Amino acid sequence: MSDRVLVICLDGATFDLLGPWMEAGDLPTLKRFMEEGVSGELESVIPPITAPAWASFMTGKNPGKHGVYHFINRRASSAGPSFVSAASRAGKVLWEWLSEDGKTVLVLNVPTTYPPQKVNGALISDFLTPPGKRDFTYPPSLVDELEEKFGPYPLHFKTLMFSANLSPSNARRLLDEAHRELRIKFDVAHYLWDRYESDFTIVHILGTDRLQHEFWNLLDSRHPLYDPSMSRRFRGAIRDYFVGVDAEIDRLCRKVGPEATTFIISDHGFGPAYKAIDLNVWLLEQGYIHIKSEARSRLKFRLWKMGLTNERFIRLSLRTFFKYGAGLVERVPEESIFKSVRFFLQRGRRYPLFSLDDVDWSRTKAYALVGMGAININLEGREPAGSVKPGREYEALKQEIAEKLRAMTDPETGQRVNGRVYLREQVYEGPYVAQAPDIMFLPNERGYVAGSMMGFTSNRSIVPVPAWPGNHRQNGILLARGRVLRKGQRLQGARLIDLAPTLLYLMGSRVPRDMDGRILTAMFEPDFVARRRVTYRDEEAVTSPVPHRGSEDEQQVIERLKDLGYLM
Repeated sequence: MSDRVLVICLDGATFDLLGPWMEAGDLPTLKRFMEEGVSGELESVIPPITAPAWASFMTGKNPGKHGVYHFINRRASSAGPSFVSAASRAGKVLWEWLSEDGKTVLVLNVPTTYPPQKVNGALISDFLTPPGKRDFTYPPSLVDELEEKFGPYPLHFKTLMFSANLSPSNARRLLDEAHRELRIKFDVAHYLWDRYESDFTIVHILGTDRLQHEFWNLLDSRHPLYDPSMSRRFRGAIRDYFVGVDAEIDRLCRKVGPEATTFIISDHGFGPAYKAIDLNVWLLEQGYIHIKSEARSRLKFRLWKMGLTNERFIRLSLRTFFKYGAGLVERVPEESIFKSVRFFLQRGRRYPLFSLDDVDWSRTKAYALVGMGAININLEGREPAGSVKPGREYEALKQEIAEKLRAMTDPETGQRVNGRVYLREQVYEGPYVAQAPDIMFLPNERGYVAGSMMGFTSNRSIVPVPAWPGNHRQNGILLARGRVLRKGQRLQGARLIDLAPTLLYLMGSRVPRDMDGRILTAMFEPDFVARRRVTYRDEEAVTSPVPHRGSEDEQQVIERLKDLGYLM
């Protein structure tokens, strides 16, 4: 029996999209996995965002133990936010344990692996690598070798977030990029597997996430942003991309052979996003944010209430550039267009656009920054101008805001939003809880997305989703097939953090005692469980020994995330 394991990571994959295509016969490989192996939904972390989700997968721990909550974390002091990297993730990860046990590993493009660490095998970092950097592989010489053979390595998508849905040329550009990423990443996986014949191989594909973010409305005729013309033109092409994913999975499975155990997983699910909730606007409406009394801030506030908002400016700019200015788009690089839009927004923070610069922090009780559904209390001693006293006042305010979030109604329908509300101590445990948001509000399953990207995006707390027709949901996918796995078994209750201990157990390695995940013994044949005893090891909570990126690198990645639309 071979202990070789292959893990294929389809970022954001969901059975809601893949299931009907499997039943229609379009995805025969995935359907075969479901029939011949174990399958089920895979619960993500809170919040279901790429960076904390993959960090939780590779450590087997909740964010309170590894310290990653978003692409940008709030530091424990008032020094400002810090960008997430492999260096900011505490503790060892799955392939470090396997390497220490003498297993050969191939780790290809899993998010939060830059800067690359030394492994017993090879590692290629992810899309969070600063643009232009050449130090994204281990061993370092691997990058030149791969690019000589395969051309420029597709770490980054050049088609910027929010743009593909706005013109046929942009849609085609994103699809072409997704196909190229898919082809090269799998070709590289074949090439490296021939060299290393690794015991553990993991490959991450980003295009599955990007296409759902951008094109969900073209697959869903009930979506408010459904465009019949664009749907007719690209619906088949979108499906064909996933058909290509299915074919590449089959090709790699044939390479590693039937003796290997193969997992197909996603870090979170996906679904339609109908409306956006600007949490800062809601907090302002509820009286938790106060405005400066000076004349300029009051004027900006009045103009904002009249409709001079970031949302209106962005909608108008993107519509002009991409809907009616196709000729301009062909002549002007997308990066230049988006940077121009962002430049004017940043200038607008001074005048005339209303922003967090106009907030009176001495009277403000709570606010939202970058993060899905994240609300922070303006806590005295933690925030630069904290106004809420620790202890009883802090705890009472959290409960008060949480109750109001639970009661939030959509003004258009009069119905409750019914988002899930969590206080941080309910979902996080460990030495890095202090970096977590105080409150999480997740109405994703109801078709809303809550957060704040630029202070006060709109002058209404709930608006039609401006540009992202698809967004993350809590449950991703788990498909697995192998000689020691059950056949045709539907698995219930599996979580993303369960996979690290499960994979270590499968491969005969000891499981760290401080992992929060549990071994999914229900997926294995009973005789295998009877033969393979669980063994444990102790781990000290120490940061992985990888170099920390400098401020210039950090700024480059922040700019890249802005170009992609994750930040403003």
